[in-house]
Amino acid sequence: MDPHARDGYDRLTAIIPLAARQQALPPAWRDAHRALLAGYAAHGRPPLRAELAARPGIDDAGALLDRLAADDLAVLDAAGEVAGAYPFTAEATAHLVTLDGVTVHAMCAVDALAVAAMLGAGTRVESTCVVSGRPVRVALQGSTITACAPPTLEVGIHWATPSGHTAHSLCRQMIFLADDACAADWQAEAPDARRRYTPAQAVALGAAFFVPLLA
Repeated sequence: MDPHARDGYDRLTAIIPLAARQQALPPAWRDAHRALLAGYAAHGRPPLRAELAARPGIDDAGALLDRLAADDLAVLDAAGEVAGAYPFTAEATAHLVTLDGVTVHAMCAVDALAVAAMLGAGTRVESTCVVSGRPVRVALQGSTITACAPPTLEVGIHWATPSGHTAHSLCRQMIFLADDACAADWQAEAPDARRRYTPAQAVALGAAFFVPLLA
């Protein structure tokens, strides 16, 4: 990982240390969190509360979900079901990821680019540039970008202190930018807080962050 991507990874991990929080869970709860991620990848949705309750070692699904939500490992809806588990979400975001015929929403641009590496799979990412509205298309195989349109694509991150769930604060500040002009206009609004990354740097950053969750 190059120094700029490493700096982004270090910043993100300092804000939301997902891997460390997952490792701190009891083993059965850790496996349940991994099941949430696998459910999104395989079926486009996570296991329901009742399905989690039937897993070995889960005596109290409510306590499990409360812990995952408190640790920001999952986002719950009003009914107490899982609505998101980074990098996936049930919310209609701008970032669509397709793998093996399943299409899911990702929480942000970095999340969308990281799914292929996390799963060791091929994905297609569809999104838009937040400045120009131009469509974005990226194909990946694991950590390798196999196609990228526009070829001038960049990823922007506004490094602000999150409020509440990161999914509803920082994640919305990780975006696609169609080209240098769009990226420069975006960065000029907050030059001290906004950083630009190549797609390859964003993939490396995201892979380092997410791959340990399924390791």
